Amino acid sequence: MRKNKEIANGEKYYREKEKIYYSYIRYDVLKLIPKEVKAILDIGCSEGYTGAEAKRLLGASVAVGVEPYLPAAEIAQQKLDRVLTSDIEVLDLDYPEGYFDCIICADVLEHTRDPWTVLKKLYYYLSRDGYIVASIPNVQNYLVLKKLLTGQFDYEESGILDKTHLRFFTIQTIRKMFDETGYEILKTDFNLNSGWKLNLLNKISFGKLTPFTVFQYLILAKKKWVK
Repeated sequence: MRKNKEIANGEKYYREKEKIYYSYIRYDVLKLIPKEVKAILDIGCSEGYTGAEAKRLLGASVAVGVEPYLPAAEIAQQKLDRVLTSDIEVLDLDYPEGYFDCIICADVLEHTRDPWTVLKKLYYYLSRDGYIVASIPNVQNYLVLKKLLTGQFDYEESGILDKTHLRFFTIQTIRKMFDETGYEILKTDFNLNSGWKLNLLNKISFGKLTPFTVFQYLILAKKKWVK
């Protein structure tokens, strides 16, 4: 009963989001995926556009999605090979160990109660040489800090303080989370949302202000080498 209630509450929040939230392609995430990937698992696949484009661009053999919001999942089923309508935190994937060589978590981990356990769960399904590609909002962004300085921490419809976010990260805590759950980060990229004045000041300071100008971090990671 509790799980059903949580899913229903989650659907209520997601119904309130704009259509574009589910339908755009995350090319910023796709550019991090290595070319040799053949089996893709897209967690929080929305309407399936990103997973389908990943399969097309990479020539992958299979793209599977996981999406808890039923209306989005039904559309994704028309684009991906299979879509599981469930929450990754309660879902038992019926795939063998090491089946996927790329798992996408685009703006997903911050929506979970326990992202550390989610990453450990996904570790089992990732091949020995497979990759995790993730995007995670940066709570160290100056817009959030500016609000905190005036005593505000109001949740919003979208963005870093999206009201469906349960966890918040900086680049340091992102690195720590991946390290603690058995992954090695190979590459870190980011998206900015700051104005030209702050970007100029960041350049003048030789990038020292970068952690405060980043809206979202993009992560490419793989399993740590185990002998």
